[in-house]
Amino acid sequence: MQLEGALRAVPEGVTIRIEVAPSSRNSGIEGFNAWRHAVRIKLTEPAQKGKANEQLMRYLAILFDKPVDEVQLISGHTSTRKVVLLCNTTIDQVESGLNAAVRK
Repeated sequence: MQLEGALRAVPEGVTIRIEVAPSSRNSGIEGFNAWRHAVRIKLTEPAQKGKANEQLMRYLAILFDKPVDEVQLISGHTSTRKVVLLCNTTIDQVESGLNAAVRK
């Protein structure tokens, strides 16, 4: 999957630009929005009272085998477009994890 513009290395780890689709039938990585430079992720939880945000953090923690506290929502708390920080990781690790999840 082409991820140009969606990932950025920062001193703490890597930020990922994400576009979520809450209240979907299934959850998982749908693909890449090249126009917005964001990874598209479907979530089953509704966008109410932070439920979708919590599911996104849990999903990414499991996907990258990280504790939930190493996955932080940086921006987009009330938007479908979000920026998430994955602590203690590299761009190569994030790219390979996202690409592996899309192929499943």
